[in-house]
Amino acid sequence: MLAGFALVAPTGALAKGDLGLELNKLETAGAACQAYFLINEKAGKPLQSLKADLIIFGKDGGIAKRLIAELGPVRMNKTSVKIFAIDVACADIAGVLLNDVASCAPDAAPEACLDRLSLSSRLDIRFYK
Repeated sequence: MLAGFALVAPTGALAKGDLGLELNKLETAGAACQAYFLINEKAGKPLQSLKADLIIFGKDGGIAKRLIAELGPVRMNKTSVKIFAIDVACADIAGVLLNDVASCAPDAAPEACLDRLSLSSRLDIRFYK
């Protein structure tokens, strides 16, 4: 036992990313579902392209669909809405996983964009990475 020592997280280690991505709304469109994502760039670092690899989970916990969604361009210090059709009924969606960033420009590595992203959901649907 080490008396007098405490584990302290480095400053900024728990801070959210400077690129917010929110699952804002799901809307039925025939047999499919339209997903509305709010993206908010807060650091003055615009992106020409940001392709998200999204995995849609059904109510049974199984993977229902995979979607590569182009979120770009993302303008500097701007909030935008991106809308995507998902070939799954809205009522059947239980969660959305940001599996990875497929591409990110002008950043050289998709990991740089993945680290910048802070996810949230306004719905009773889990949105996570």
